[in-house]
Amino acid sequence: MVARLKTTFKQGATSIYVVVISTLLFSVITFSFIRIIIGEAAKTTSDELAQSAYDSALAGVEDAKTAIKRYYECVAITDAANKPEGCSVIEAAVKKGFEDQNYCDSVSEALGRLDTSASAERPDVKEVLIQEQSKTGGDSANVVQAYTCISMDNTLDDYRSTLSSGTPIRVIPLKTADANSITGIRILWYTENDGPFESLTYGSKEKYYPVDGDNPTPTPPTLSAEIIQTGDEFKLEDFNTSSGNTTNRGTVILTPAGKDSGTTHIDAGVVVNSNNHDYNRNNSQNDSYNKAQKIKCQTNLSEEFACVASIALPKPIGGTRRKSDDNEGTFYLILSLPYSDPTTTFSVQLCNDAETGHTAGDCLINENPNEPSIAQFKDVQISVDSTGRANDMYSRVEARVELNDVFFPFPEFAIHATGSGDDTLKKNFYITSNCLNSSDPDQINNPPCPNTDD
Repeated sequence: MVARLKTTFKQGATSIYVVVISTLLFSVITFSFIRIIIGEAAKTTSDELAQSAYDSALAGVEDAKTAIKRYYECVAITDAANKPEGCSVIEAAVKKGFEDQNYCDSVSEALGRLDTSASAERPDVKEVLIQEQSKTGGDSANVVQAYTCISMDNTLDDYRSTLSSGTPIRVIPLKTADANSITGIRILWYTENDGPFESLTYGSKEKYYPVDGDNPTPTPPTLSAEIIQTGDEFKLEDFNTSSGNTTNRGTVILTPAGKDSGTTHIDAGVVVNSNNHDYNRNNSQNDSYNKAQKIKCQTNLSEEFACVASIALPKPIGGTRRKSDDNEGTFYLILSLPYSDPTTTFSVQLCNDAETGHTAGDCLINENPNEPSIAQFKDVQISVDSTGRANDMYSRVEARVELNDVFFPFPEFAIHATGSGDDTLKKNFYITSNCLNSSDPDQINNPPCPNTDD
């Protein structure tokens, strides 16, 4: 009897052990799932706050655009009696923001949106309340969105933008404090965001070919850079010719090449010769007329961009660049994608190397490429640095705002024709006084003029 009771007890202990171990196992599994759920919930909340903070910063950028637009509209009205109500406040606030990069409240003051009640628990911080959200539907909000600081700068070291099939052309005012101190421009293009550097390929041709299976567009893309400038006095025909070593207009084609071929600098004479439209190819300088320039890429001249080229600028016809009270020191660079592809990010810098004793226009590209002697753009683009928050989560956004010069608006295209058949623009090309058949540019023996009646 005793032995039987002992055996029964052992059987009961085994069951208890099984129950305890099972309980512990299920507890570990349960707590693990709970931990995962809590972690994912916290991550979701953090992601939502981060997105809300980012949205708040973007809202600050949009307010900055509004303030900038109103500021330049007010500045354009020179007669104080005709200025709209509020212009004095807008001009004072935005001007203060331009002059002091540590001043955060220029946008909110210009738009009259500064409200300290949104941060009553932090009275030392001024911010603009965007919205309060209550996810539980109760009276108290658990998400507060606001932007806390916006700084603006209208004098920048470079102009930055993108070229793509949708926007294949950019007209860039080269506006600075002293236009006549500018000796050259520096163009940098194609970042790793546009395509990985290790997979770059380059065209083997020296000429300017269209896209087809045998002659693919080089990667990075070919760029067309056209300079337009004027002297103090000029005539319209000055845009169609060159005079000695001066010109008002010139176009340079920049074709990327490998790091072992091509150049990094283009002389001013190439720009001058590009505006000479003499068809006579027996001229001793004909090789420099409108020929694509092969540019070294992946040369370690820039940590950010694959291709870098500097272009020395000739003087305009007349000797000095034109100035006016409303538009001092403005001339233009028209940068475009001839093939409209691939998309590329680019940067343009203004060089004034002559002031430091270096070769005019070389942008120090052959000596110290990381520290070129550059002049600042003024009132061409505005850098907007906006900080937004959602509760205790912050996000910071930097954006470039493009300015259309209210004193000198410019078109991107002179004419744009679409359609087919009778809807298109019909045209014939011929060169005078000795005619050159446009369908066969290699003919140089003064062939008869083409029939322009077709």
